[in-house]
Amino acid sequence: MRVICVLFLFFSTISTSCFAQDKTQTQIVNVTKINFLNPGLSYEKQVGKFQSLVGQAYLSTSFSLSGSSSGTQSSISFDPALSLQYRFYYNYERRQKKGKRTEMNSLNYFSPTIQTIFSKQRISSSHFMEINRRACNTVGVVWGFQRNYRKRFSLDLNLGLGYLFTTASMPDNAGQVVNENVGEFSTLGSLTLGFWLNKRK
Repeated sequence: MRVICVLFLFFSTISTSCFAQDKTQTQIVNVTKINFLNPGLSYEKQVGKFQSLVGQAYLSTSFSLSGSSSGTQSSISFDPALSLQYRFYYNYERRQKKGKRTEMNSLNYFSPTIQTIFSKQRISSSHFMEINRRACNTVGVVWGFQRNYRKRFSLDLNLGLGYLFTTASMPDNAGQVVNENVGEFSTLGSLTLGFWLNKRK
């Protein structure tokens, strides 16, 4: 949680400077969305000509499937989560020349990102299922695209690489359960479906 607060203050400082410089040239807009695939709310704040800061609070939906000699087991979980992205949109002119929609930031982007999921899920098969929720933090970089259509439907897909760090319960050499800090590289992927809530112009 401290990591998110520090990054939010850092990005806020950057956004204030960028907004002051590009206020008269802004091509993207602020966008508020309600999402239903991972239920939650997101807000995108324009901080530069083609840059934005996107914060999201939502329920992360995850599926797990495991197999053993006694059969297979599956589960679904919903975990509270927060994410923050600093987006750099890059294909405004190309989409505009082709006559494609650019309104409501319907563009492609690159973005550093941080995500925190409060979960009991174990990180690997060598770890135990957690008794209490703990923060599972991932920092990384993603490429993605956002499309906000005229009838309010919104699609946002991004993929990338990151580093996950958290605490995990595991057995020590004496067979006792201990908590240790763990980290590993991971892939990132997010599909967000919802509706934008801005006033129509």
